[in-house]
Amino acid sequence: MIVNLLQKYEPKDWTGLTTENHLGTLFGLEPILISPLIEDIYRVNYGEDFLSFLDKFPTEYIDDDRPYEWLLQGADERNIALVSAEDSAANLAGSALFPQPGLGFTRFFMRFSEKYFVATDVIVGNKPDLYKLRVVSDPVADGTEYLYEVELLTGDPVLFVAPSDLAANTRWSKDYSQVEQTLSRRGGDVSHTSPFRMQNVLSMIRKQYVVPGNMILKGKNSPVAFAWKVDGKVQTTWLNKLDFDFNSQFRREIVRLLFYGTSNRKSDGTYANKGDSGYEIRSGAGLREQIAPANLFYYNSFNLDWLTEIAMGLSVGKLPEDQRRFVLGTGEYGMFQFHQAAEDKSSNYTPNFSNDRIQVDKRTGKMSYIGQFLEYKTVNGITFELMHVKEYDNPVRNKLQHPSGGLAESRRYTIMDFGTANGESNVSKIALKGQGEILRYIPGLRDPFTPGGQKQAAIAASAVDGYEVHKAYIGGLRVKNPMRMAEIVPSILV
Repeated sequence: MIVNLLQKYEPKDWTGLTTENHLGTLFGLEPILISPLIEDIYRVNYGEDFLSFLDKFPTEYIDDDRPYEWLLQGADERNIALVSAEDSAANLAGSALFPQPGLGFTRFFMRFSEKYFVATDVIVGNKPDLYKLRVVSDPVADGTEYLYEVELLTGDPVLFVAPSDLAANTRWSKDYSQVEQTLSRRGGDVSHTSPFRMQNVLSMIRKQYVVPGNMILKGKNSPVAFAWKVDGKVQTTWLNKLDFDFNSQFRREIVRLLFYGTSNRKSDGTYANKGDSGYEIRSGAGLREQIAPANLFYYNSFNLDWLTEIAMGLSVGKLPEDQRRFVLGTGEYGMFQFHQAAEDKSSNYTPNFSNDRIQVDKRTGKMSYIGQFLEYKTVNGITFELMHVKEYDNPVRNKLQHPSGGLAESRRYTIMDFGTANGESNVSKIALKGQGEILRYIPGLRDPFTPGGQKQAAIAASAVDGYEVHKAYIGGLRVKNPMRMAEIVPSILV
């Protein structure tokens, strides 16, 4: 709350119907104003940039509001966890009766929980260049597990597999299928991996307001004559202010739905919440909830080397070096923190007080130290670029303060990959075909188009002297590949 001796009124908050009584009681009907122009305490238009940013990418349309799905293909090869290794008498590897598996070209058995390898496959474990094991026959079912008979692919009679490399949960994968050069009878099988089936659902939000008939013509007295600027134009009527607030708040709610929305879908496919009508409320996951849980990282102290390690994990074996550009969405304190980290790095290579960082006004002789790091290029083609997410600096939604100053949320980094794959954007809005925002008004004795009444009778949908305005939005968001996004979060937000 702002307290000032020159302040005449305390700000009042209310939701819903705005009547003449609100304005007269709170402010008086005839105050004399030195300046009628409203000065916003918070000038930042939170969230506007994110929706505008999404609008740059194509919207995908679906025919109805059923759950929408998409497919995500994983790698066509896997590594499989070993259950155990044993000899023909079921003695475990490393035991006194089976100390040296594979010694002298002897065969032994490996137990896996699934049927993945076949005869002729050469499989490798944690030391793929030291031990290569050839599967000599197709696996045999043993309860819920499978036994594979194997032998070392080697010409060294004293080589054996260290029992520690055959321990439970060690990972094994296929290198290739190797056969004899003469009269071979079969080769290895093709392995198949079905795609992931991802699912989300459209959400619906709705907002409304009521205008009493006697408020339609107001505008000559304060505070309905307070002025404010929209796109550089001064507006003065209360009705325009009401409409402006309605639309700007509605847009803000769309942004938060797409960014922060969370799913309420239960494991059985139904939805946990119901509205006043008795029907279910279907809530879809927004951008933040669709980021892969494995790509969520927490930190106490921020540094670029650690950030680079995260980027390496997200890109090595997944992205070519010329596509490793990460956009970090963050608040202003996050931008400052990034700048400090980059400046500390650059001090090791380039003097901070070089001529390109200091400007001198030739007329006054005043010196200016300039520059803010908004991009950092590091090893293996990895580049970080900052994007300001204004919603992270919103003190209304984000309450928790950071011990180092500012909002804790302002130091969150959301890695947003808005690139394309196979011609499709990784992040896109989903909407119903032919269905935009829904805007309706219910006319009563008076409406916005006939504020003073009219000579001929008109149809009214309500006997109330006034009218209602209703607006609704149905939409959702799709993150096609959640592994291409990540979040780096201050530990205080856990």
